[in-house]
Amino acid sequence: MKAGEDAADRLHLSICDTEFYPARDGFAAFREAVAAAFMPWLLERNSEAEFSARIASLSTEFGSFARTRMTPLPGFRNKPEISKSPELCLYANYVISGQLIVDQGDRMTTANTGDLIIYDSTLPVKHIKLGDAPFEDLSFSVPKTQFGSEGQVFENVSIPNAKIISPLASCFAFLSQNISSAQPDELGAVGAACAALLPIAVGHLTEPPRGKDFVVTSSYYARELMKFVDANINDIDLSPSTAAANLGISVRYVHKQFAMIGTTFSSYVMSKRLEHVSRDLVSDTGRQQPIFVLAYRWGFNDLSTFIRAFKKKFGCSPREYRAKF
Repeated sequence: MKAGEDAADRLHLSICDTEFYPARDGFAAFREAVAAAFMPWLLERNSEAEFSARIASLSTEFGSFARTRMTPLPGFRNKPEISKSPELCLYANYVISGQLIVDQGDRMTTANTGDLIIYDSTLPVKHIKLGDAPFEDLSFSVPKTQFGSEGQVFENVSIPNAKIISPLASCFAFLSQNISSAQPDELGAVGAACAALLPIAVGHLTEPPRGKDFVVTSSYYARELMKFVDANINDIDLSPSTAAANLGISVRYVHKQFAMIGTTFSSYVMSKRLEHVSRDLVSDTGRQQPIFVLAYRWGFNDLSTFIRAFKKKFGCSPREYRAKF
């Protein structure tokens, strides 16, 4: 809060619509509006495509939120953007239309229409908005001071629509429909509720990472299991038995450790392999290689199984996913 700024100023609604700018100035105006609401982001526009966007944002003492409708594009927060950001916060996006992919650290998470995705402002991140029609979402920036977590790093996560807690879903519905018409104090009250409910919706914060092999969990064996799996993710023979033998524990105990963190051995392995393939599909070197080669590289020995799993996770075929980028 700046000196001399009162409560009314903090609840001022700002709207940026590229429709009211010359074509050459619209993208720059939108980028500045994003930075004003959510700290600096590096946005990459397709220079050959027409760009349009509308963002209605409200900055408050508990954070910022916005309702955005825009041409899909990728955004980044790298070291230069992070260094220019005065606050430590959590970002959250509730997807109204389209698909959002957040690639941060060693985790890539996807949110489809109706899903919520939450991630940390203090770590480099790639943020890809997809869709054939304009992408729409509610975006939030909540300072970590709001829930006493300044020294903690958050594990980015996607929460499916069906698992979003009811009070938070009600807040999303109100903001989606009324952000441009409701009174600022009403918006401020609902935004404050969102800020309080977001950490509850996720259920946990994590300790700061201590090196590249850090994994979020309270169990030593779960951490070691994930480290072993990550290091051998492209091994076609990777199994609960090989993991158990490596750690000197039983196969049953392997399954128990993954159950304790809300997943299964096979689901974890499948998700990691699909994330690796998805990155290779759009990388400079991987883009030139046949899809089946990438699948086999990351441990898939059956192409039809791989394609079904990929469609389930990303909502499209590997070929379509590559084409989107």
